[in-house]
Amino acid sequence: MAWQHTIYAYPILFATAISLVLAGYAGLYSRRHGRTTTLRVFAAMNVAIAVWTGLAALKLLSRDPTVQFHAYRLLYLGSASVGPLLLLFALAYTDRTRWLRPRSVAAVFVVPVAFWILLFTNPHGVVIADTRIVEAHGLLILRTTTGPAHVALSFTYALTMATLTLAVVLSEAVRRGRSYTPQATLLAVAVVAPPAVSALTSANVPPFTVDNVNFVPASTAISTVALGVATFRYRLLDLQPIAYRTAIEGSPDGVIVVDPDNRIVHANETIGSLLGREPAVGDPLTDVIPGIDPWRADADSLEVRSLGGGAEFVDVRSQSLARHGERVGRVLVVRDVTERHRRERELEAFTAVVSHDLREPARTTESYLELFEEQSEDVLGPDERELLAVARENAERMQAMISDLLAYSRIGPRPEEFGPVDCERLAAETLDSLRFEVETRDATVVVEELPTVRGVDHLIRRLFQNLLANALKHADVPAPEIRVSASRRNGSWRFSVRDDGVGIEPGERDRVFDPFARDRRTGDGTGMGLAICQKIVEEHGGTIGVDSTPGEGTEVWFTLPSVREGTPVDDAGEQTTTDDAELSAQAGTTTDDAELSARVGTVTYRDVVDRTEGTEGQAEGSHTGEGTEPRSG
Repeated sequence: MAWQHTIYAYPILFATAISLVLAGYAGLYSRRHGRTTTLRVFAAMNVAIAVWTGLAALKLLSRDPTVQFHAYRLLYLGSASVGPLLLLFALAYTDRTRWLRPRSVAAVFVVPVAFWILLFTNPHGVVIADTRIVEAHGLLILRTTTGPAHVALSFTYALTMATLTLAVVLSEAVRRGRSYTPQATLLAVAVVAPPAVSALTSANVPPFTVDNVNFVPASTAISTVALGVATFRYRLLDLQPIAYRTAIEGSPDGVIVVDPDNRIVHANETIGSLLGREPAVGDPLTDVIPGIDPWRADADSLEVRSLGGGAEFVDVRSQSLARHGERVGRVLVVRDVTERHRRERELEAFTAVVSHDLREPARTTESYLELFEEQSEDVLGPDERELLAVARENAERMQAMISDLLAYSRIGPRPEEFGPVDCERLAAETLDSLRFEVETRDATVVVEELPTVRGVDHLIRRLFQNLLANALKHADVPAPEIRVSASRRNGSWRFSVRDDGVGIEPGERDRVFDPFARDRRTGDGTGMGLAICQKIVEEHGGTIGVDSTPGEGTEVWFTLPSVREGTPVDDAGEQTTTDDAELSAQAGTTTDDAELSARVGTVTYRDVVDRTEGTEGQAEGSHTGEGTEPRSG
């Protein structure tokens, strides 16, 4: 076979290589993320382009007229398929899946199949009227005179497919806004380039003339480059309008996507109505939501004033975005919480008023009972004294319930209160305040090494206070043992407060967090302790639960967010740096200010070597300080 060299073959071969790379990439992508209609059509489209351009290059490089003629006919197996596949890809890409049924797919290929049959049979010259060899730029080129079927079934049909594809892509771009403009523009270039060059060639517009080199296959280099840039630079296969339509466009929440530099790369329309302005791609996030740090909003809710939109208060939650193990940005969900904020303020005001109105009668009743007891001390018998004691006890309990109800309604941290909290220090200070109860119960409290978390100091302090006091009160065994520990769980910390008491009956376990749910065995307390604990944990974005076996003990567990790497921790005036696994205090450190004195009961601190999820035998893997000498945080 004789060959001829020409520079015109280079862009055609380049288009072949790019289309094969894109088809291979679609195959690899489908192996990682699953096969979808969009990926299958995208791969088929690029294979068709590779067949078209590869055979066009063979036709151009060969000097054998027979090889040129066979390559000419075979290349239409690819070129006639590109138009329908482009339309199918546009429909799949824009989530118009109802059109991608087998009948619809078969319908768009009726014309290409009819054209292929006529091309290879060519009855009465309806497709190829004549062939000839012409010389152009020193090359021997096969040129054909096309028949009416070729014009109608190839050129006209391809132009129709290109027009429909362009209409689908551009209409979607107009609906989706500037976030999809780069993709839409590149897809439009890929669609327009070959039909435009073909039209210029048919019109004999120099240099695109009939007897010159056919530049239509070479124009596919432009199309494949546009598809490549759209795929790898603008994430054509990742960021599809189907995701926008199903998860973002119809969302009542605002959605903002930022890059690692906190510049906006995407925002839905809801953001404009919430904040009073339409964020533009490239705007700094702080211009849209002043004062926000998205890298620290992954575990808590932030309330910020809007900029004059439909919301007065918004809740902002942030989630990291990673691609191939590399952090590429964050997505922020902005929710209108104006109504919730208003109701919480109304509830707080209402609770304060009701508490005041209830507290006064209760206090008056308690005072009158006390006065009555003083005045009637000489005339009251044992039964009357018992009734009076019960009445005074109920009045005192009423006061306690009102105080706890008011405290429960006021749990709601402000964003600026969140920061690193040393849980080991809080546990030590809490046990110092419970020293009398520990000694009275002859209890042993084992506190394993606790981490630093992200939260509100006074709320987490109250959380430990309630749980430890609850464990001491309800561990209904002689010399109870209480164990406090923590372990890593999926980017957060799971804390556990376990006692060896009588446990909780299965029928009562589901209601332990209900307000005013009192222990039926003891009957004391207001029943608000665990309800307050639950609300504190939920305000920190965590969860809380109870595991209990009657006769063996109870474990109350809860999760709290960990401290991000690089977060400054202010501990006694010194700045340190912690990450998720770093602990705020090391074993053996003693602080005189928080020193615990254990006379009857003991408080033991243990250091645990491995506290990751799934670690077994934590107690066995720890060591205890000498004797029962207590240690502070």
